[in-house]
Amino acid sequence: MKPIVVLFISLFFVSLSAFAQDISNPRALIFVADESENIIDVISINSLEVVYRIETSIRPDHMVVSPFASVLVYTDIESKQLAFYDLRNKVEAKVIDLPLVPQHVVLDTTGTKVGISDDQAGGFALVDALGQNIELALESFPATSDVLFDGNESDIFYSNAATGSIGILNTLTSQTYEIPVTDQVNQKLTAPTRSLDGRYIYVGNITSGEVYSLNAFSGAIFKTFDVGGTLARPYTTPEGAFLYMIDQENGRLVSVEQQGFTQFADFSFDQSVDLVTVGRFDRLNLFMSTENNQWSIFDNIKKSVVEQGEFTGQPISALGSADGKFAYVAFKDSAELAVVNLEKGSLEYIAATNNGSGAFTLGLSNNVCH
Repeated sequence: MKPIVVLFISLFFVSLSAFAQDISNPRALIFVADESENIIDVISINSLEVVYRIETSIRPDHMVVSPFASVLVYTDIESKQLAFYDLRNKVEAKVIDLPLVPQHVVLDTTGTKVGISDDQAGGFALVDALGQNIELALESFPATSDVLFDGNESDIFYSNAATGSIGILNTLTSQTYEIPVTDQVNQKLTAPTRSLDGRYIYVGNITSGEVYSLNAFSGAIFKTFDVGGTLARPYTTPEGAFLYMIDQENGRLVSVEQQGFTQFADFSFDQSVDLVTVGRFDRLNLFMSTENNQWSIFDNIKKSVVEQGEFTGQPISALGSADGKFAYVAFKDSAELAVVNLEKGSLEYIAATNNGSGAFTLGLSNNVCH
Protein backbone atom coordinates (compact mmCIF):
# COMPACT_ATOMS: atom_id res chain seq x y z
CA MET A 1 0.00 0.00 0.00
CA LYS A 2 1.37 3.39 -0.94
CA PRO A 3 2.36 5.72 1.94
CA ILE A 4 -0.10 8.45 0.88
CA VAL A 5 -2.97 5.95 1.00
CA VAL A 6 -1.92 4.75 4.46
CA LEU A 7 -1.78 8.36 5.66
CA PHE A 8 -5.25 9.06 4.26
CA ILE A 9 -6.73 6.00 5.97
CA SER A 10 -5.05 6.91 9.28
CA LEU A 11 -6.41 10.44 9.18
CA PHE A 12 -9.85 9.11 8.27
CA PHE A 13 -10.02 6.83 11.30
CA VAL A 14 -8.66 9.55 13.63
CA SER A 15 -11.36 11.92 12.37
CA LEU A 16 -14.02 9.23 12.69
CA SER A 17 -12.90 8.44 16.25
CA ALA A 18 -13.11 12.11 17.28
CA PHE A 19 -16.57 12.43 15.73
CA ALA A 20 -17.76 9.34 17.60
CA GLN A 21 -16.55 10.68 20.94
CA ASP A 22 -19.48 11.24 23.31
CA ILE A 23 -19.38 14.72 24.87
CA SER A 24 -22.99 14.82 26.00
CA ASN A 25 -22.22 14.51 29.75
CA PRO A 26 -20.77 17.86 30.94
CA ARG A 27 -20.03 16.48 34.42
CA ALA A 28 -17.19 14.43 32.98
CA LEU A 29 -15.72 17.27 30.94
CA ILE A 30 -13.65 20.46 31.03
CA PHE A 31 -14.07 23.16 28.38
CA VAL A 32 -11.22 25.49 27.39
CA ALA A 33 -11.72 28.20 24.75
CA ASP A 34 -8.82 29.56 22.74
CA GLU A 35 -7.63 33.08 23.52
CA SER A 36 -7.83 34.30 19.92
CA GLU A 37 -9.35 31.58 17.71
CA ASN A 38 -12.94 30.34 17.41
CA ILE A 39 -12.32 26.95 19.00
CA ILE A 40 -13.11 25.19 22.28
CA ASP A 41 -11.17 22.12 23.40
CA VAL A 42 -13.13 19.52 25.35
CA ILE A 43 -11.08 17.62 27.95
CA SER A 44 -12.05 14.39 29.67
CA ILE A 45 -11.72 14.60 33.45
CA ASN A 46 -10.95 10.88 33.57
CA SER A 47 -8.30 10.58 30.85
CA LEU A 48 -7.02 14.18 31.16
CA GLU A 49 -6.73 14.62 27.41
CA VAL A 50 -8.50 16.59 24.71
CA VAL A 51 -11.23 14.34 23.29
CA TYR A 52 -12.96 16.80 20.98
CA ARG A 53 -12.49 20.26 19.43
CA ILE A 54 -15.52 22.50 18.92
CA GLU A 55 -15.44 25.07 16.12
CA THR A 56 -17.56 28.11 16.92
CA SER A 57 -19.02 30.98 14.90
CA ILE A 58 -18.05 33.52 17.58
CA ARG A 59 -14.95 33.80 19.75
CA PRO A 60 -15.84 32.76 23.33
CA ASP A 61 -14.88 35.29 26.02
CA HIS A 62 -17.02 33.56 28.67
CA MET A 63 -18.43 30.05 28.98
CA VAL A 64 -20.86 28.26 31.28
CA VAL A 65 -22.31 24.78 31.07
CA SER A 66 -25.12 23.13 32.98
CA PRO A 67 -24.08 19.91 34.73
CA PHE A 68 -27.58 18.55 34.10
CA ALA A 69 -28.08 19.37 30.42
CA SER A 70 -26.04 18.93 27.25
CA VAL A 71 -25.89 22.65 26.50
CA LEU A 72 -22.73 24.75 26.45
CA VAL A 73 -23.26 28.53 26.48
CA TYR A 74 -20.60 31.02 25.39
CA THR A 75 -20.53 34.74 24.66
CA ASP A 76 -18.50 37.14 22.54
CA ILE A 77 -17.89 40.62 23.97
CA GLU A 78 -17.04 42.27 20.65
CA SER A 79 -20.10 41.07 18.73
CA LYS A 80 -22.42 41.15 21.79
CA GLN A 81 -23.64 37.68 20.91
CA LEU A 82 -24.41 34.48 22.79
CA ALA A 83 -24.32 30.96 21.38
CA PHE A 84 -25.92 27.69 22.51
CA TYR A 85 -23.96 24.56 21.61
CA ASP A 86 -25.71 21.20 21.59
CA LEU A 87 -23.16 18.79 23.09
CA ARG A 88 -25.22 15.73 22.29
CA ASN A 89 -25.38 16.42 18.56
CA LYS A 90 -22.14 18.43 18.39
CA VAL A 91 -23.68 21.43 16.67
CA GLU A 92 -23.99 25.15 17.39
CA ALA A 93 -27.75 25.18 17.78
CA LYS A 94 -28.47 28.90 18.05
CA VAL A 95 -26.81 32.32 18.17
CA ILE A 96 -28.65 35.34 19.58
CA ASP A 97 -27.88 39.06 19.85
CA LEU A 98 -27.63 40.48 23.37
CA PRO A 99 -28.94 43.90 24.49
CA LEU A 100 -25.71 44.59 26.40
CA VAL A 101 -22.00 43.87 26.32
CA PRO A 102 -21.49 40.49 28.06
CA GLN A 103 -18.63 41.50 30.32
CA HIS A 104 -19.72 39.07 33.07
CA VAL A 105 -21.50 35.73 32.66
CA VAL A 106 -22.71 33.60 35.59
CA LEU A 107 -24.64 30.31 35.82
CA ASP A 108 -27.38 30.02 38.45
CA THR A 109 -27.58 27.39 41.19
CA THR A 110 -29.93 25.15 39.18
CA GLY A 111 -27.75 25.13 36.08
CA THR A 112 -30.56 26.44 33.88
CA LYS A 113 -30.32 30.24 33.97
CA VAL A 114 -27.46 32.52 32.92
CA GLY A 115 -27.02 36.03 34.34
CA ILE A 116 -25.20 38.52 32.11
CA SER A 117 -24.06 41.96 33.26
CA ASP A 118 -21.84 44.85 32.19
CA ASP A 119 -19.70 46.65 34.79
CA GLN A 120 -19.05 49.58 32.44
CA ALA A 121 -22.23 50.69 30.69
CA GLY A 122 -24.69 48.70 32.78
CA GLY A 123 -27.53 46.44 31.71
CA PHE A 124 -28.62 42.94 32.62
CA ALA A 125 -29.99 39.91 30.80
CA LEU A 126 -31.34 36.66 32.20
CA VAL A 127 -31.00 33.85 29.68
CA ASP A 128 -32.81 30.52 29.75
CA ALA A 129 -30.11 28.00 28.78
CA LEU A 130 -32.60 25.20 28.12
CA GLY A 131 -35.19 27.31 26.29
CA GLN A 132 -32.36 29.11 24.45
CA ASN A 133 -33.86 32.58 24.77
CA ILE A 134 -33.61 35.82 26.72
CA GLU A 135 -36.05 35.60 29.61
CA LEU A 136 -35.48 39.08 31.04
CA ALA A 137 -33.64 42.16 29.75
CA LEU A 138 -33.06 45.35 31.77
CA GLU A 139 -31.20 48.06 29.88
CA SER A 140 -31.23 50.50 32.83
CA PHE A 141 -29.70 48.00 35.25
CA PRO A 142 -26.72 49.42 37.27
CA ALA A 143 -23.18 48.75 36.11
CA THR A 144 -22.03 45.67 38.03
CA SER A 145 -19.67 42.73 37.78
CA ASP A 146 -20.67 39.10 38.46
CA VAL A 147 -24.18 38.80 39.84
CA LEU A 148 -24.99 36.24 42.54
CA PHE A 149 -27.97 33.91 42.28
CA ASP A 150 -29.77 33.16 45.51
CA GLY A 151 -30.89 29.62 46.22
CA ASN A 152 -34.58 30.57 45.98
CA GLU A 153 -34.18 30.90 42.20
CA SER A 154 -35.92 34.28 42.06
CA ASP A 155 -33.56 36.78 43.72
CA ILE A 156 -30.29 37.96 42.24
CA PHE A 157 -27.76 39.96 44.28
CA TYR A 158 -25.45 42.56 42.73
CA SER A 159 -23.02 45.29 43.78
CA ASN A 160 -23.77 48.91 42.90
CA ALA A 161 -20.56 50.87 43.35
CA ALA A 162 -22.20 54.14 42.29
CA THR A 163 -24.51 54.10 45.32
CA GLY A 164 -22.33 52.02 47.67
CA SER A 165 -25.05 49.39 47.92
CA ILE A 166 -25.87 45.72 47.59
CA GLY A 167 -28.82 45.34 45.27
CA ILE A 168 -31.44 42.61 45.01
CA LEU A 169 -33.25 41.96 41.74
CA ASN A 170 -36.49 40.00 41.92
CA THR A 171 -36.68 38.25 38.57
CA LEU A 172 -40.40 37.55 38.98
CA THR A 173 -41.32 41.24 39.24
CA SER A 174 -38.23 42.81 37.58
CA GLN A 175 -38.02 45.12 40.60
CA THR A 176 -34.78 46.04 42.39
CA TYR A 177 -34.13 46.92 46.01
CA GLU A 178 -30.82 48.30 47.29
CA ILE A 179 -29.28 48.12 50.77
CA PRO A 180 -26.51 50.66 51.52
CA VAL A 181 -23.34 49.10 52.89
CA THR A 182 -21.31 52.31 52.99
CA ASP A 183 -22.25 55.98 53.33
CA GLN A 184 -19.75 56.84 50.59
CA VAL A 185 -20.81 56.78 46.94
CA ASN A 186 -18.68 55.66 43.99
CA GLN A 187 -16.81 53.08 46.05
CA LYS A 188 -15.15 50.15 44.30
CA LEU A 189 -17.06 47.08 45.41
CA THR A 190 -16.35 43.42 44.68
CA ALA A 191 -18.98 41.05 43.36
CA PRO A 192 -21.10 39.57 46.17
CA THR A 193 -20.63 36.11 47.67
CA ARG A 194 -23.06 34.16 49.84
CA SER A 195 -22.69 31.69 52.68
CA LEU A 196 -23.62 28.11 51.86
CA ASP A 197 -26.96 28.40 53.66
CA GLY A 198 -27.71 31.70 51.93
CA ARG A 199 -28.11 33.52 55.23
CA TYR A 200 -25.25 35.96 54.69
CA ILE A 201 -24.10 37.97 51.68
CA TYR A 202 -20.51 39.21 51.61
CA VAL A 203 -19.09 42.07 49.59
CA GLY A 204 -15.68 43.71 49.72
CA ASN A 205 -15.08 47.45 49.57
CA ILE A 206 -11.89 47.76 47.55
CA THR A 207 -11.65 51.47 48.34
CA SER A 208 -11.69 51.06 52.13
CA GLY A 209 -10.34 47.51 52.49
CA GLU A 210 -13.44 46.38 54.39
CA VAL A 211 -15.62 43.31 53.92
CA TYR A 212 -19.29 43.60 54.86
CA SER A 213 -21.38 40.68 56.11
CA LEU A 214 -24.99 41.37 55.22
CA ASN A 215 -27.86 39.40 56.74
CA ALA A 216 -29.86 38.42 53.65
CA PHE A 217 -33.13 38.16 55.62
CA SER A 218 -33.03 41.37 57.65
CA GLY A 219 -30.97 43.46 55.23
CA ALA A 220 -28.73 44.64 58.08
CA ILE A 221 -24.93 44.55 58.16
CA PHE A 222 -24.12 41.91 60.76
CA LYS A 223 -20.36 42.43 60.88
CA THR A 224 -17.58 44.37 59.15
CA PHE A 225 -14.05 43.02 58.72
CA ASP A 226 -11.08 45.32 58.16
CA VAL A 227 -8.71 43.47 55.84
CA GLY A 228 -6.97 46.44 54.25
CA GLY A 229 -5.27 46.86 50.89
CA THR A 230 -6.90 46.04 47.58
CA LEU A 231 -9.47 43.36 48.25
CA ALA A 232 -10.16 40.38 46.06
CA ARG A 233 -13.69 39.01 45.97
CA PRO A 234 -14.55 37.28 49.29
CA TYR A 235 -14.73 33.51 48.99
CA THR A 236 -16.85 31.03 50.92
CA THR A 237 -15.95 27.38 50.90
CA PRO A 238 -18.06 24.46 49.66
CA GLU A 239 -18.13 22.99 53.16
CA GLY A 240 -19.57 26.27 54.39
CA ALA A 241 -17.24 26.57 57.38
CA PHE A 242 -14.97 29.45 56.40
CA LEU A 243 -15.04 32.85 54.80
CA TYR A 244 -11.78 33.77 53.04
CA MET A 245 -10.86 37.44 52.64
CA ILE A 246 -7.74 38.43 50.71
CA ASP A 247 -5.73 41.57 50.14
CA GLN A 248 -4.71 40.71 46.60
CA GLU A 249 -1.74 43.11 46.50
CA ASN A 250 0.33 41.68 49.37
CA GLY A 251 -1.40 38.31 49.68
CA ARG A 252 -2.76 38.74 53.18
CA LEU A 253 -5.31 36.05 53.96
CA VAL A 254 -7.87 36.42 56.75
CA SER A 255 -10.10 33.39 57.29
CA VAL A 256 -13.16 33.50 59.52
CA GLU A 257 -15.35 30.71 60.84
CA GLN A 258 -18.84 31.56 59.66
CA GLN A 259 -20.72 30.05 62.59
CA GLY A 260 -19.61 32.67 65.09
CA PHE A 261 -17.60 34.95 62.79
CA THR A 262 -14.47 34.39 64.84
CA GLN A 263 -11.10 34.82 63.18
CA PHE A 264 -9.39 31.53 62.37
CA ALA A 265 -6.19 32.58 60.58
CA ASP A 266 -4.27 35.67 59.52
CA PHE A 267 -1.53 34.76 57.06
CA SER A 268 0.54 36.48 54.35
CA PHE A 269 1.73 34.83 51.14
CA ASP A 270 4.06 37.78 50.41
CA GLN A 271 2.78 37.82 46.82
CA SER A 272 -0.37 38.96 45.06
CA VAL A 273 -3.28 36.52 45.37
CA ASP A 274 -6.80 36.76 43.95
CA LEU A 275 -7.75 33.18 43.07
CA VAL A 276 -8.71 30.43 45.52
CA THR A 277 -9.54 26.76 44.98
CA VAL A 278 -10.70 24.95 48.09
CA GLY A 279 -9.92 21.29 48.75
CA ARG A 280 -11.91 18.66 50.60
CA PHE A 281 -13.00 19.48 54.15
CA ASP A 282 -11.57 23.01 53.77
CA ARG A 283 -8.14 21.49 54.39
CA LEU A 284 -5.67 21.94 51.50
CA ASN A 285 -6.41 25.00 49.41
CA LEU A 286 -4.70 26.41 46.33
CA PHE A 287 -3.95 30.14 46.28
CA MET A 288 -2.71 31.89 43.13
CA SER A 289 -3.01 35.10 41.14
CA THR A 290 -4.05 36.46 37.76
CA GLU A 291 -1.06 38.82 38.03
CA ASN A 292 1.78 36.26 38.24
CA ASN A 293 2.51 32.56 37.85
CA GLN A 294 3.22 31.66 41.49
CA TRP A 295 1.05 29.18 43.39
CA SER A 296 0.84 27.94 46.98
CA ILE A 297 -1.03 25.10 48.67
CA PHE A 298 -2.12 26.29 52.10
CA ASP A 299 -2.94 23.81 54.86
CA ASN A 300 -5.90 25.29 56.70
CA ILE A 301 -5.23 23.16 59.79
CA LYS A 302 -1.50 23.82 60.07
CA LYS A 303 -2.10 27.42 58.89
CA SER A 304 0.99 27.26 56.71
CA VAL A 305 2.08 26.72 53.10
CA VAL A 306 2.96 23.06 52.48
CA GLU A 307 3.71 23.22 48.72
CA GLN A 308 4.51 26.03 46.32
CA GLY A 309 5.86 26.61 42.86
CA GLU A 310 5.42 28.42 39.55
CA PHE A 311 3.06 27.70 36.67
CA THR A 312 4.24 27.81 33.08
CA GLY A 313 1.73 30.57 32.35
CA GLN A 314 -0.35 33.32 33.93
CA PRO A 315 -3.73 32.09 35.22
CA ILE A 316 -7.03 33.52 34.03
CA SER A 317 -9.19 31.34 36.25
CA ALA A 318 -9.17 28.32 38.55
CA LEU A 319 -11.89 25.84 39.45
CA GLY A 320 -12.06 22.93 41.86
CA SER A 321 -13.25 19.42 41.06
CA ALA A 322 -16.56 18.32 42.51
CA ASP A 323 -14.85 16.09 45.08
CA GLY A 324 -12.38 18.81 46.12
CA LYS A 325 -9.33 16.68 45.27
CA PHE A 326 -8.11 18.64 42.24
CA ALA A 327 -7.76 22.20 41.02
CA TYR A 328 -7.83 23.04 37.31
CA VAL A 329 -6.07 26.21 36.16
CA ALA A 330 -6.28 27.84 32.72
CA PHE A 331 -3.65 30.27 31.37
CA LYS A 332 -3.98 33.18 29.00
CA ASP A 333 -0.44 32.86 27.64
CA SER A 334 0.17 29.11 27.68
CA ALA A 335 -1.59 26.52 25.51
CA GLU A 336 -2.25 24.06 28.31
CA LEU A 337 -4.32 23.41 31.40
CA ALA A 338 -2.77 22.72 34.80
CA VAL A 339 -4.13 19.96 37.04
CA VAL A 340 -3.09 20.32 40.68
CA ASN A 341 -3.58 17.39 43.03
CA LEU A 342 -4.34 19.26 46.25
CA GLU A 343 -3.73 16.31 48.54
CA LYS A 344 -0.47 15.13 46.98
CA GLY A 345 0.79 18.60 46.06
CA SER A 346 1.60 17.37 42.53
CA LEU A 347 1.16 19.22 39.24
CA GLU A 348 0.67 18.09 35.65
CA TYR A 349 -0.30 19.77 32.39
CA ILE A 350 -2.71 18.99 29.58
CA ALA A 351 -1.99 20.45 26.13
CA ALA A 352 -5.08 22.44 25.09
CA THR A 353 -5.91 25.30 22.69
CA ASN A 354 -3.49 26.80 20.18
CA ASN A 355 -2.74 30.15 21.81
CA GLY A 356 -3.73 30.00 25.47
CA SER A 357 -7.12 30.29 27.15
CA GLY A 358 -9.72 33.01 26.74
CA ALA A 359 -12.42 31.23 28.75
CA PHE A 360 -12.70 28.10 30.83
CA THR A 361 -15.37 26.09 32.66
CA LEU A 362 -16.10 22.71 34.24
CA GLY A 363 -19.20 20.64 33.89
CA LEU A 364 -19.27 20.21 37.66
CA SER A 365 -17.21 22.21 40.15
CA ASN A 366 -17.13 22.76 43.90
CA ASN A 367 -17.05 26.54 43.39
CA VAL A 368 -20.67 26.89 44.40
CA CYS A 369 -20.80 30.04 46.54
CA HIS A 370 -18.50 32.37 44.68
